[in-house]
Amino acid sequence: MNTIRSHVDLTAKQLNRLIGGVTVNSLFSGYGFYQAGHMFGIMQNSIFYLRAEDELARLLERHGALPCPYSRSNLALSLSRYYHLPAKLTEDDALYKSLILQSIEQVKQQKIDFQLAKKTRIKELCNLSIKHERLLVKINIHDVIQLQKIGAEMAYIRAKKQGFSVTLDFYWNLVAALKNLPISLLPAEKKAEALAKLNDYLRKEGMRSEKG
Repeated sequence: MNTIRSHVDLTAKQLNRLIGGVTVNSLFSGYGFYQAGHMFGIMQNSIFYLRAEDELARLLERHGALPCPYSRSNLALSLSRYYHLPAKLTEDDALYKSLILQSIEQVKQQKIDFQLAKKTRIKELCNLSIKHERLLVKINIHDVIQLQKIGAEMAYIRAKKQGFSVTLDFYWNLVAALKNLPISLLPAEKKAEALAKLNDYLRKEGMRSEKG
């Protein structure tokens, strides 16, 4: 047991050095690794596994990562989502940190998607009212699922192309709504990323870029 705990502590120390704010909780079998309440890794039999799905999982697999073996003692966890990374990934601090942060972002996004799935009408989302809903309906976006598929960028572009006098405030409201965040809590760095993404879309559509 002490040997297992020492592996847990050493792994937590390494992860804290890379990303900070890491906590560890006991699971029914093994340990879970968290940052700000988001579980991004587990330890089974003294081996650390990073959570990954979709493109991140495919990336890890291409580099030789192996999924966590099936365990009857942890039926509540989808162990196939967790990967044991080869040394060539974990020994490169910058790369390992990037992979961990991508994992955490996936967990965050899945939580957001889960919360949004409970809502159907656009006006039920953070920052959006019946006024926003009516405008979006006019550009053929009728519900939350459609808004998620189309995205804030194309919704903004559709509105512009159809002659609606929307401003960046409209776009920020959509961006924050799709993150299930009040607009006041949208961090400056996320706004900068979103603006860069919007301008990339605008250029592809032959439209003028926006300034923050």
